[in-house]
Amino acid sequence: MNFQDEGFSLIWVIGGWLGLLISLVWAVKGAPWHKMKDDKSAQHVFFGASVVFFLVWNFSASIGSGLTFHFLFMTIATLMFGAHFALMTAFLAIVGVTIAGNAGWQVIGVNFLIMGWIPIILSWWIAKLAYRFLDRNFFVFVLLNGFFAAAVSMFVVLMVSAGVMWLSEVQTVETLRQSFLPYITLIIIPEGFITGMVMGALIMLKPHWISCFTDEQFLKGK
Repeated sequence: MNFQDEGFSLIWVIGGWLGLLISLVWAVKGAPWHKMKDDKSAQHVFFGASVVFFLVWNFSASIGSGLTFHFLFMTIATLMFGAHFALMTAFLAIVGVTIAGNAGWQVIGVNFLIMGWIPIILSWWIAKLAYRFLDRNFFVFVLLNGFFAAAVSMFVVLMVSAGVMWLSEVQTVETLRQSFLPYITLIIIPEGFITGMVMGALIMLKPHWISCFTDEQFLKGK
């Protein structure tokens, strides 16, 4: 899913960069900076998580023909930091991957929108809908906001990636059908399972690291 520059026309490059800039402006302007400004621990968690996401995105499994798979964990970033800061972690991660040579500079915007913006916004809206309409308890948070949101986000990201590769003519339909689409189910379930496990562990060990979780709302009296 780490796209290289080859095969992408100027319209994809420009569109990706515009989407990246708009997303970053929105993230920077809307981020609750007061939560980070005087909290060294929060800053360390944020930058530490960004390094982890960079490492995860940097090590991908190749299945030939320029097709790669790797975990995203953007649902974790969204639940930990909120949508605004999660977009910043995604940006830092994709910049690191690009510097390492595993993604193209011209399509950094395309990579950011697909691997960062899409799963973050999906995860954020699923969390908001669950918060509004469902009972607030540990299992809803872990299974829906964690496992389900991560699996759905990964599925959408992979399908959008396939569509982008087809529309841009980077890959043929036959190649995608034989060497990409069959592997989708092999990664969406682990993505959801690991995300659910990580969120469960954070709730028990470091609940203050999760921006949209409080003991009073999700655990007390349940």
